[in-house]
Amino acid sequence: MTATHALPISLPRPVAAPRPARLRSLSPHLLLVANGNASGLTRRPSLFADSAQLLRTIGARVETRLTTSLEELDDALATAERRVVLLGGDGSLHAAANSEFRAELALIPAGGANNVARSLGIPTDFAAAARLAVEGETRPLDAIAVSDGSSRYLAVEGVSAGFHAIARSRYTGVNSTDTRAALRAGLAAVARFEPFTAALSLDGSCRLGRIGQLFVANMPLFGPGLRVAPADPGDGLLDVVTIDAGRGALLSMIPRLRRGTHLGRPGVTHTRVRTVRIATRGRSPIIADTTTFGDTVELTVVPHALDVVGAAA
Repeated sequence: MTATHALPISLPRPVAAPRPARLRSLSPHLLLVANGNASGLTRRPSLFADSAQLLRTIGARVETRLTTSLEELDDALATAERRVVLLGGDGSLHAAANSEFRAELALIPAGGANNVARSLGIPTDFAAAARLAVEGETRPLDAIAVSDGSSRYLAVEGVSAGFHAIARSRYTGVNSTDTRAALRAGLAAVARFEPFTAALSLDGSCRLGRIGQLFVANMPLFGPGLRVAPADPGDGLLDVVTIDAGRGALLSMIPRLRRGTHLGRPGVTHTRVRTVRIATRGRSPIIADTTTFGDTVELTVVPHALDVVGAAA
């Protein structure tokens, strides 16, 4: 008998029922991160919940995180897969810039000076700032890489040496609104201050110069609301302003610095460069934003270091 082999029979595969189309939510998904040490939150603890509600009223889906340390901020940024709205002052953006985790950032100002917000055209009105945080477009911002040979820091606003830096290094307040701490630091700086000779290298051109105050600005506003220079945080350049003046002349210069009318005055120079090296020879610390360094640093522009929601450039 001849063996027969059955031919395999191909059965039709079952047709899967079509899945219903999923509608993508048009509501922006945000992570609201509050700096619990910001002056606005210490004065008004309900501001965190109020800001979250404002964002939701505008149409956003909002998760919230309250932070009180750099480690907690790092953890929030590390897990963020959406725009991060920082509720705080200038220090909140300083800290985010120096996190190892990068995210798209927006800012609701809740600090004392709010230099970053004012420089970027972010409203200080909470409702208007919340709307911009939800609906605004990000813009790339430069930062200043500050190196002292052993550590590296990204400054957002600028760098200072001289009278302001000495006073700032003595400041002990938790945030920028401790008036008594600021007064004590200022008086201590005035007591013994004298102009000094510093070594500067601007784009490789070295010189010695007598300074009472030196600013390297990345944004128009720096320190206690000073209009240091018409700096553009997206132009790839650093604005360097030097003031050759003693303590009395520097004190009388403060109103002009607040108005931005000091440029062009005798003893004041202004230039734009890409790299700066500063050596104060022990006569002044160097302050990057609010972080104190020693007497020698190298500064370099870092283009597009941050993506931050702000008014159009």
